[in-house]
Amino acid sequence: MAVTATGAGDAAAAPVANTTITKTLVDGTPVKIELFGQDVSYQNAIVESFNLVREVWVSGKVRVTVGGEATGGTIAAGYIVGCQVNIGLGAGADGGAEGSAAPSTGGGLDTSATPSAGANTTLALGPGQAFYVPIIDTTDSDDDGVTDYTFTGNTGGVAYSQETFKTENNCGGYAEAKAKVTVTVDTDSVKGVVTLYGQPFSIG
Repeated sequence: MAVTATGAGDAAAAPVANTTITKTLVDGTPVKIELFGQDVSYQNAIVESFNLVREVWVSGKVRVTVGGEATGGTIAAGYIVGCQVNIGLGAGADGGAEGSAAPSTGGGLDTSATPSAGANTTLALGPGQAFYVPIIDTTDSDDDGVTDYTFTGNTGGVAYSQETFKTENNCGGYAEAKAKVTVTVDTDSVKGVVTLYGQPFSIG
């Protein structure tokens, strides 16, 4: 992929390892999340202000399988992007009755409090900062912003291709990103939230 920019560096592209997690909610409902076919490309460039800019394109697929009394669920997916911070691999999943537990990254960064930004946006990241970028970013019939997808039945999924985001300004050191997929499942007796974190990868 070619990108025109002042002082453009070399483009880098690589696949990211698949990730799968299975969680059983307190009422016995199994929830399986699979993240696969993930690929990332990024371009480094030095702009006129001498700030390091990284433009990133991500692709991948998410498949969710539910069982027991569940008849569907809601999928929210995106990427946590951090500058000079160890975003880690993540602890895995949380699920509970009548509510959800806050996810833990296990990498020193509390992503439950990470601010978010829309897709196809520019992130003004400074050292030690992180943002969440959704890959589902549409509007519903009420023209409200929607960053998740609701499915019915035992399986659902999301596929995305060449979704992009950009970092600039004070992120002069290394930067990383990793996928975050959150699935919410409601049954007659439980509301569970299961979160999968993908493998972290460098974006230059």
